[in-house]
Amino acid sequence: MKRFLLWLVGVVLGVGIFLGAVMGVSYAFTTEGGCPDSTAQFGTEALEPNGWCWQVPLIGGKLDKVFASPATLTVQKLGTLYTAHPAITLPDWASYTTLTIQNAYGSIVFVGSVSDYQSFLFPANGEYKAELSVWRVPEGGMATQFEGGSTGSVRKNLGLEKPAKPTGWYRYAFRFTLQASAEVELSAERVEQGGIVGLRISGMTGDAAPTVETDLGNVQCVRAADGWRAYIPAAYNASSGGHEVNITVNGETITRSIIVLPKDFGMVDVEPEPDASDAANTQFRNAVWGLYEAPAREKMWQGGFVNPVESYTTLVDYGQVRVVNGRQGSRSNSTKLYTIPGEPCRAPANGVVVLAAELALTGNTVVIDHGCGMRSYLYGLQTLSVSAGQSVEKGQAVGVLGEELTMDFKLGSKSVNPWMLFQTSGGLFWKENS
Repeated sequence: MKRFLLWLVGVVLGVGIFLGAVMGVSYAFTTEGGCPDSTAQFGTEALEPNGWCWQVPLIGGKLDKVFASPATLTVQKLGTLYTAHPAITLPDWASYTTLTIQNAYGSIVFVGSVSDYQSFLFPANGEYKAELSVWRVPEGGMATQFEGGSTGSVRKNLGLEKPAKPTGWYRYAFRFTLQASAEVELSAERVEQGGIVGLRISGMTGDAAPTVETDLGNVQCVRAADGWRAYIPAAYNASSGGHEVNITVNGETITRSIIVLPKDFGMVDVEPEPDASDAANTQFRNAVWGLYEAPAREKMWQGGFVNPVESYTTLVDYGQVRVVNGRQGSRSNSTKLYTIPGEPCRAPANGVVVLAAELALTGNTVVIDHGCGMRSYLYGLQTLSVSAGQSVEKGQAVGVLGEELTMDFKLGSKSVNPWMLFQTSGGLFWKENS
C-alpha cells in the first residue's frame, strides 16, 4: 500500500512537472507575434499604435500570456487631409471601438464608436486631435474584462469562446489638419420634361444645410450618409433648354447647368368639367398648397414606387394636352385612372400621411410625404383608412377606390412623371444606397 501511494505521488509529481514544463515552454515561445495585426487607417494614412494590451491564449486557452505597452503622450502627425470625412479602416478582428475627436482649442467635437462616426460631419476646416481604441473581445464579453496589466504575467482565460483567441486592444493617437471643399455631383446634365435630376453634395464640413436655387422649382437639401442630397424636378411644362443650378455651401457658390429636353406627351379628348366654386378652391388651397413648401423630411422610400392602383385604365395621362370639344386646352399635371370600385388604394412608397380628408374639390384625399420634398397626392377615393400623422409602408392600403382616381406626384410644387417612379428610372433612385 505504501509503495502504491509513493508511486501515485510520483505520478502526480511527474505530471505536474511535465505540465509545468509544457506551460513554461509555451510561455517562453509565445511572443508578441501572437497579437493581432495592428493595421488601421484614417483616410489614406496608416495609423501607428500608441499603447496596447493583449492576452494571448496558452495551452488551448487554459491560460493567457499578457503583452502590454502603456500608452504614452506621443501623438502621430498625419499632415493635411483634403477629404471632409476621412474614412476609418479597421482590422477585420475589430469588435468594439471608442473614438474621441478634439478641435485645436481642446473642445470635444465627437465622442462615440467608429460606426457613429459614419454620420458625423466636422464642424469646420482646421486642426484636430483624435484618440482611437480598437478592441477584440469575444461575443458576450465586455471591454472592461480585458484591461490587462503591464507585467506580462500569466492569467486565467475567461473561456468565453472556443477555440480561444487573443483578446485586448490597441490605442492610436493622431493629429491632422482638415482642408476640404464641397463637391457637387448631378445624376445627369440632360433630362426630359417630367424627369428628376439627383444632386449629391459631399466633401463639406459643418452641419448647415446647403441652399439650391434654380428656376426649375423649390429644392431642399436633406442630410445623407455622405453629406447632403436633393432632387431637382423638370416638370411637364419646364422650358426646354439650359437651366442654371446654384448651390451655396458654407458661403461658397457652385454653379451647374441642366438641359431640359422637350417631350411630346400627346393629346387626349376630355369632357368639359364644371367650374369649381370659390369656396371649394379656397378650401383646397388652404389644405394642400402649404404642403408644397413644407420642410423636407428625411428620405423614406427605398427602390421603385408602386402604382397605387392594381387594375386600371388610363383616362388622362401626365403631360397630355386636354382637348375639349375639338379645342386644345391645358396640359395635365396629374394622371386620371378609371378604377374598380371597392379595390384598395395603395401607398406608392414608405412615408408619412400629411393629409387625409374629404375636400369639396377633390373628394376623399390622401397626401403622403416620402421625404426630400417628394409627395404623392391621391384624389377621389371612395373611403379613407388612414389619418394625418400616420406612417405607411409601400403597398399598404390607404383607402378604398371609387370609379376614378387622380394621382399627382410632386417634388415641392412641381409635378413629375409617375411612370418613371414606377419603373425605378431617373434621378430619384441615383446612387440610392451611397
